[in-house]
Amino acid sequence: MKKIKYPAIAIGLMFLVHCKSTKTSSSETTTPSPVATFTPSPKQLEIVEKRWAGTPLGDITEGQTIFTTKCVKCHQAYEITGFSEKKWLHEIDDMSPKAKLTPEEKLKLTKHILSYREANTVAKAN
Repeated sequence: MKKIKYPAIAIGLMFLVHCKSTKTSSSETTTPSPVATFTPSPKQLEIVEKRWAGTPLGDITEGQTIFTTKCVKCHQAYEITGFSEKKWLHEIDDMSPKAKLTPEEKLKLTKHILSYREANTVAKAN
């Protein structure tokens, strides 16, 4: 009896640990929370126009969506201003195949990250 009892308990515990309740409490609402929208700053848009003239606004917002959805599937969202442009270009090249980004998505992500970084990086005093 003991030979069957312990494996059954272990399987039951694993099942409980991995299952999540689908019940909602009375304090929770069933209305979905609004999705935060991203609006590039005027400075970011100025940088985009200077570096990639004619880029539609939608490309930049799609780049931000890619960053906050596809990139964070495997790891945290890193602070964009925390890496140099060279480091971001390397990371985007390295991670794009893993995230299964199309060439168009990769370009949109690159435009968003590099323009956001440039617009929000505080110049270091010498």
